[in-house]
Amino acid sequence: KTMIIVDNFIQDQVLIDEMIHDKTFFGANGNFMWWDGWWNSGANTVKKRLIEYLWRYHSPDKSYDISGFEYWTGVYGDGHPNTNLGWHFDKDELHWKRTDKNEIITPVIGSVFYPMSTEHDGGYLEIERSNGEVERIEPKFNRLIVFDAGTDKHRVTKVTNGVRYAIAINCWKTVPVAAQEGLMTIEK
Repeated sequence: KTMIIVDNFIQDQVLIDEMIHDKTFFGANGNFMWWDGWWNSGANTVKKRLIEYLWRYHSPDKSYDISGFEYWTGVYGDGHPNTNLGWHFDKDELHWKRTDKNEIITPVIGSVFYPMSTEHDGGYLEIERSNGEVERIEPKFNRLIVFDAGTDKHRVTKVTNGVRYAIAINCWKTVPVAAQEGLMTIEK
């Protein structure tokens, strides 16, 4: 799988304005949410409309076989408890822990989107490729990055000034255990 970076991704100004002005868009870091997709329930929140815009209408690859979307926001920097996120790859964390860290189930594909225009230093998305090289991607307003979040180790470098806002969206074929058991937030 290749990495795709699209600048000025969202062309719908109404959706951009909704994200910028929605006071509930950015919750606490680590509040993982689940949506079973537009084929099961409507895109009735701003985050779901973003997911539908990306994966239904403007996906760079529509061949993925998925059952739904795990998504969460990340806010790093001044006045927030976190300034960075260490190296990791995305996986079904609860399944991994319950199998004594022996079984790993990963998303089909992942994405990061930057919905806020802010001034900040640092906060780069770094992705370690299979050859060991690290790609450093600037967090830039209206930029979309699609990559293999379940295979490629990645991190967010320290935000040294200002605040970095992002939303991560993973597409899953196997519904994560936390979603199956109702332990993830289901946006109403």
